[in-house]
Amino acid sequence: MEFGMKRVMASVQVVATMNRMYTGTPVPLTELSKETKLSVSYLEQIFKKLRAGKIVVSQRGPGGGYSLCDKEISVSEVIRAVSKIPTNSTFEPVLNALSGVLVSQLHSGKSPSP
Repeated sequence: MEFGMKRVMASVQVVATMNRMYTGTPVPLTELSKETKLSVSYLEQIFKKLRAGKIVVSQRGPGGGYSLCDKEISVSEVIRAVSKIPTNSTFEPVLNALSGVLVSQLHSGKSPSP
């Protein structure tokens, strides 16, 4: 399944939102859906890629949901997890630049210092 730019941007938004919502207990997709205004089925597709990319882990059952694997996740890590951008592509310099931007900086509107 190829992820287009719209889905890549949604993935970054979802991880930034989850980073803000995450308090140490798993975040259910239903809560994330309400917060992001994205459907649960759309989020399931995104989280399948995020799980495979080791950005999130899932927990089943009552109180289940998704937890972040690491609190310091870069935008480039999310993009690499959900897209099939070749390592030596012309987009590589952009991904390298985004490796210094953490998703935790996005929800607060902060920009990284130059």
